[in-house]
Amino acid sequence: MMGIVKINILVAIVMFLLSLAIFQKLIKHRPLKNIVQRHHRQLDKRYTDALSASNRWLQFYYHQREISQIIPQILYYLEANPALETIDDAIAYIDNQTASSETYQNNLNAFRNYVKQFNTILLSTADEQGQPSSRQISFVTLNDAPNIWYFGTDPEAPKVSELDLGRAAIYTLPTSEGLRITSNRLKVYRTQYSFSDVAAAYQAQVPGYMESLSKAEKEREIIFAIELESARIDSRLQNKEITFIK
Repeated sequence: MMGIVKINILVAIVMFLLSLAIFQKLIKHRPLKNIVQRHHRQLDKRYTDALSASNRWLQFYYHQREISQIIPQILYYLEANPALETIDDAIAYIDNQTASSETYQNNLNAFRNYVKQFNTILLSTADEQGQPSSRQISFVTLNDAPNIWYFGTDPEAPKVSELDLGRAAIYTLPTSEGLRITSNRLKVYRTQYSFSDVAAAYQAQVPGYMESLSKAEKEREIIFAIELESARIDSRLQNKEITFIK
């Protein structure tokens, strides 16, 4: 009898593990995936106000810099390192630290998944007199660098002279989950690419964009790159900044 009981317990454990594994596989595919997403949307809609209100407390500014993510490190280094006497000393020390390759790769993979949710941005620039302007543009990514975004423009467009000055900031319109990417620490520059070099990326990442341009417009386009040195990712549940290693 004890042998039968042990066998039944073992079978039950194996069945539970198999069921759990099958469920984890199914939850990534329809229809279970749709059911989970619908449940998440319902929760999000129900608690949006509370989440948005609490999210404001996740930001803490010091000298116009948002430092909520590094406050624990600041406190630790001020206590552990006698050479650091002020908050500014601690922040400078943290900025000079090189993140581990594993941590950086995890952040890069996460950012890559964030970027896949966008194909348009609001690009803000300023002219020589400092007059700002913004416009919505479509962008694509190439190869394995999610922090370098490419876009084409007519060489006669007014924004070209502003882009050549390199004064720019970007902002993505929030997704339905409130996710957005912003950055004012970036470089904007002309590339050696022609439109044909990025055409396949536009075809895959920005549906309908290729059809919106005539053959003459495609041949005339010049390709700019936006290289993010750091980017801030905000949503109703998180606020964090990723710095990209050059």
